[in-house]
Amino acid sequence: MTDADKRDRIIAAAYTVLSEKGYDKASTKEIAATAGVAQGLINYYFPSKDLLFAEVFRRETKKYCDSFNPLLEASGNPDEISNATIAQMLEIPKSKALQHQDWFRLRFELFAIGLRKESATATLREMLATERGHISETIESLSGFPPEQSETIASILYAVFEGLGLQKVADPDFNYDEAYDTLAVMLGAYYEFVSKKRES
Repeated sequence: MTDADKRDRIIAAAYTVLSEKGYDKASTKEIAATAGVAQGLINYYFPSKDLLFAEVFRRETKKYCDSFNPLLEASGNPDEISNATIAQMLEIPKSKALQHQDWFRLRFELFAIGLRKESATATLREMLATERGHISETIESLSGFPPEQSETIASILYAVFEGLGLQKVADPDFNYDEAYDTLAVMLGAYYEFVSKKRES
């Protein structure tokens, strides 16, 4: 097994243990057992639990960003975006809280750690900026909006995606579908308004 393989196994195990136990109760001993490696190997690659946490954070950030790639691959003419197209695009962020609740819970655990632990705050800022940036690039590519406008919309949408997901994970009875349907209508109206403004 190469060094890269060992690191990957440790990071994957850390993700699993963090998801199940939370940061405070996750021990490097349990992470080592889950990864099938000696505990000393974790300390060799990650001298502190915070560094291992940061790597899990970065890995999850990449996974989050990669989940939007199908939108870019399927993007067509910005002039042909309809409410139905927008609703279809929103299925990607919507599906996260429905299909990957453990992943979603871990994200909020990571957010909380980033807010309360000074050593993790920079990692949290990096993750938020990366995810907002990826959403912004996706919006710019799909809509043809300029970068500044795409960045503003991305910051709002990112907050909405996370907030709606949190409500659904915390309350299974929350009317998630209706919230996303309404969001699609709002985005469609905004897109139509901006498109007409650009034409005039």
